[in-house]
Amino acid sequence: MNDGHLYRFGAFALRTDENVLHRDGKAVPLTPKMFDMLLVLVKKHGQIVDKDTLLNEVWPDSFVEEGNITFNIRQLRKILDDDAQSPTYIETVPRRGYRFIAEVVEVKPDP
Repeated sequence: MNDGHLYRFGAFALRTDENVLHRDGKAVPLTPKMFDMLLVLVKKHGQIVDKDTLLNEVWPDSFVEEGNITFNIRQLRKILDDDAQSPTYIETVPRRGYRFIAEVVEVKPDP
C-alpha cells in the first residue's frame, strides 16, 4: 500500500510514505490497521467500499470479525471529529459498506 502519495482532505493530510495522518501539520496517532482502513477509503473516495473489500485489503490472510471494521470506523470518526449521523468524511451505506465523502486532493510523488 506504500506508494509515496499524499492525500489531502479538510484539515488532514494522509502520507503513504510515512504511514502517518497529519492534522494541521501535527501527526495524529493511528494504529496500522486504522491507517490502512482510512487509506482504502480515501483512495476509493466517492465509491462504496463493502465490508469484504475492507476485510481483504486491511486484514489479508487473516480471519477477523466484521466487528473489527465497525470498531475501526468508530475510532477513525473520533479522530476525524466526524459524526455518523451527519458525516463529513465517512458515510455509512446501510447493508452495503462505507463511503469516504470528503473531497480528496491526491498529490503524487515526484518521479
